[in-house]
Amino acid sequence: MLNGMLKRDLSWLWAAIAAMVLLIIWLLLQLGRQGSQTQITAARTRAAVICQIMRAGAQRLDGKEAQAEAVERAVVDMALREDSGVEGGLWQAQRGVYAYAFPTYDGSGIKDDAPAAELPRIGSLAQRALASAAPVIEVRPGLREAVVYGACPVRDNVAGWTLTRVASMADNALDHLVVAVSVLLCSLVLAGAWFAVLLTRWGREVQRLSGLLVASERMAALGSLAAGLAHEIRNPLGTIRMKVDNALAAAPERRPVRTEAALHTTLLQVQRLETLVASLLALTQPFHPQRAPVVLADWLEQRRQDHADAAADLSVTLALKLGPGLGAAVNHVVTVQAGTHAACSDAAAANADIAAVHAGRDPGAAAHAGTHAAPPDSVAAEVAAAHANGGPGARSAVHTDQEVALFDPAQMARVLDNLLINALAHTTAGGHVELGAARNGDVLRLWVADDGRGVPPALQASLFDPLVTGRPGGTGLGLAVVREVVHAHGGTVALDPAHVPGTRIVMDLPWT
Repeated sequence: MLNGMLKRDLSWLWAAIAAMVLLIIWLLLQLGRQGSQTQITAARTRAAVICQIMRAGAQRLDGKEAQAEAVERAVVDMALREDSGVEGGLWQAQRGVYAYAFPTYDGSGIKDDAPAAELPRIGSLAQRALASAAPVIEVRPGLREAVVYGACPVRDNVAGWTLTRVASMADNALDHLVVAVSVLLCSLVLAGAWFAVLLTRWGREVQRLSGLLVASERMAALGSLAAGLAHEIRNPLGTIRMKVDNALAAAPERRPVRTEAALHTTLLQVQRLETLVASLLALTQPFHPQRAPVVLADWLEQRRQDHADAAADLSVTLALKLGPGLGAAVNHVVTVQAGTHAACSDAAAANADIAAVHAGRDPGAAAHAGTHAAPPDSVAAEVAAAHANGGPGARSAVHTDQEVALFDPAQMARVLDNLLINALAHTTAGGHVELGAARNGDVLRLWVADDGRGVPPALQASLFDPLVTGRPGGTGLGLAVVREVVHAHGGTVALDPAHVPGTRIVMDLPWT
């Protein structure tokens, strides 16, 4: 996860650098369009185009109209109107410059006088254009501005001319700015390339460190598990050795009694070790839920009844709380399949194990024996009735679509049994234990809550880890099994920190 987050953040940074590079490239293009050389080139091109427009307009005038200067000026004005900052007119040897127009002049009023200082050059350029019968373009550079002259023949002995001024005073500063931005662009490109190299190198290093971290965590977990397992095995072995030593050291007349007591103790401790080994084996094997339709209200009530006697012996109130809509009942058909008698037998065996736990034994091995097959007890009863009424193909109509959930009833029964046993063990006389369920859309929430001593703060972070227990005589594997079973169903399990006093374990499962 850390590797993915680092790659994502660095990728966003690299993308920001790439965006800045693109922005600077666009800025350079815009600055390039403002350069004097670019404007001079554009002015030369437009001067040639305007001459062509003037020639086309003048050729449409007949001899009489050719003498009307106002009409000729209108032709020039129309040719120049679309080009900002361009002035021009016509030239004839006998008349000089005439029909002058400057339609885009920015000053006040209408400018109708040709620039006197430019008249000699305009006349010379016009004569050259008439002599060569081709357009002539010239550029006069200047400190503050460059002037682009254009002339071309438009009619016999008549030439059209244009004059365009291009500001060049800030050209050097603009060139310096372009150079500076170009250097910045190159720096960003190099930085982005180097950053990409670093990103690749960091990704490989983070991947290597992540692998080392996972291996280290695995070894740490294995060490912790081995230490806990050694402790759990050493205690029964110590008890067995002590009892055997006492029996061997007893006087001959008392040795049979002590030997019998030692054998009973040894049997109990061996059963405890078998339970521990069975639970460890259950954790090492993947859980594969066998999902089946479960009438939730009936199934939860059966779980409560299985522990009701133990709760009564401890003077603890065990209650069932159902959310809205989970207690209603309308018809729902369940098809009984072949092989159900065996499943019912497994469910009965699981209930026998629960009773054995409350009598002082651990449920681990017996509960694991029926992990993959048993349906809920209410469904098992209906299946048995269906077989009595018509065999494996019979049907029983008792369920509601709103309260039928889909999960592995045997595995989840083991989960609730573990949680209820823990809750009863940590609740004092007069206390309360609550088994509850609620539906929130497509999520089934189950919980077991008590008002007992609660989970010590030191154990809360590792509550669901193997061999972590706060109950004398506990194996520390019950909640680990709870976590694995719930995760196998695609759900989550957590300790509710807001529930005080006592403990509340909350599980969220997919409804179907």
